[in-house]
Amino acid sequence: MELNGKVILITGASGGIGAATARRLAKKGMALALAGRNVKKLEAVAQECKKLGGLAEVFPGEITDQDYTSGLPDAVRAHFGALNALFNNAGVFETGAFDQADISRWDAALDINFRSLLHLTKAAGPHLLENAESAVINLSSIAGRMTFGGGGIYSATKHAVHAFSGCLFEDLRDRGLKVSTIYPGFVDTGMTSGVEGDRSKMIQPDDVAGTLEFVLEFPSNACPTEIVIRPQFPL
Repeated sequence: MELNGKVILITGASGGIGAATARRLAKKGMALALAGRNVKKLEAVAQECKKLGGLAEVFPGEITDQDYTSGLPDAVRAHFGALNALFNNAGVFETGAFDQADISRWDAALDINFRSLLHLTKAAGPHLLENAESAVINLSSIAGRMTFGGGGIYSATKHAVHAFSGCLFEDLRDRGLKVSTIYPGFVDTGMTSGVEGDRSKMIQPDDVAGTLEFVLEFPSNACPTEIVIRPQFPL
């Protein structure tokens, strides 16, 4: 995909991986639809992106609100005139042993990490498929390919993203839609602030952003459907 002038919707865009991705793609001249809950942070990212050469507009809302997610792609297309790519990045890191779990928190993690992704992708689909080539990039986690003690709900939601992404690709690959899933280990963001270790040795948000850029620019005759990113050194 030639990125200059193309439109991408990024969820969880107010910081971390989402903001890093927006800044990187702004340098490519993309139009950025920035979604998230924190309006001030979104606006700050939008201003950065404009200074870097991209167009940017904020679309604040609660990702678990189905009225918001169902109308978000329409709003993006109405503003920019197209929707070429979707980066499902929003998520929470909810962990804890099952026998001690607050099931309401697990339900909330399921809503944020998977159900909202499902609904937003469904709403964005018709707009994406208007293009000769388009892309859905989903952020999973290395936990979406393994299990660990205390990871019941987080790992389950990320395995769900893995399975959904593979099936979506099979359903729509012949219509020009790339579907790629990125599986990073610990990334140095606020979401992993409680993780102990040398944070300089964690994956950095721009590492993930660069991976997404690679997927978007990959030749249209093929698709890197799964990319695992691990830190070079143990934490």
